[in-house]
Amino acid sequence: MASITYLSLKTQLATMFGADDITDLPPVDQDRVGIYVNQAYRECYNSYDGKRPMWAQRGFTLSFVADQAWADMSIKVVSVDKIPELVDEGPLSPMTGPEAEIKARSIFSADFRAPSGRGLNFPQFKQNEVEKGRPIWYYVDNRDQGADASVVPRLFLYPVPDKAYDVELYANIIPDELELDADEPRMPADLVWDILFPIAQGKVLSDPRYNGDNKEFLSRMADEARKRLKQLVSPQKHKGSLRLSKRGGW
Repeated sequence: MASITYLSLKTQLATMFGADDITDLPPVDQDRVGIYVNQAYRECYNSYDGKRPMWAQRGFTLSFVADQAWADMSIKVVSVDKIPELVDEGPLSPMTGPEAEIKARSIFSADFRAPSGRGLNFPQFKQNEVEKGRPIWYYVDNRDQGADASVVPRLFLYPVPDKAYDVELYANIIPDELELDADEPRMPADLVWDILFPIAQGKVLSDPRYNGDNKEFLSRMADEARKRLKQLVSPQKHKGSLRLSKRGGW
């Protein structure tokens, strides 16, 4: 099968504007066509019902040294897909965020505070020093550290590593934008024409310059492509497994 390139996708979309080739369009329209292709490409990496296609995942290995609490991940990372594993140690447990870390290293200094004038009682906390040792928990945070030029997802470990550790994980990613004519979408080849391209055609329908009389047909084809994409997000479905039910009285 011939390679399906960014150029071939743009050329096919250009025919919707009456052009034989993408270069026959004005530069502004060429840019629009490229935008539609990349919008459709990113949609093929989207989450459906909390799941993403397997081609939307990428493996990473992050190295930590002693006293290193976090490590930058690629800016293409959207979320961590599976439980990260501490190499030669075992899986890490998820933590909801930095607030949970603060709570993990805090203790009650008193059961209750003396009633205030409003009659409210509050537990009092005393924050301990950051714990160091073999990491047990992880969380992902992409808040600005103060000098971030872009949104950078970071993997945090707690306790803070007491020595060097490697963490292996799979993350859901945003695909690299198609820019060069020779660039190829990273998807199963048959799905580029069957799913990505019909979705891109559906994107063109929003362009005021498109005046074709087949808008309803193209819209239906784009919807069918999305339905097929949704069916592919979980290729390993458990069929015929034993279903457990609660006994009466529980």
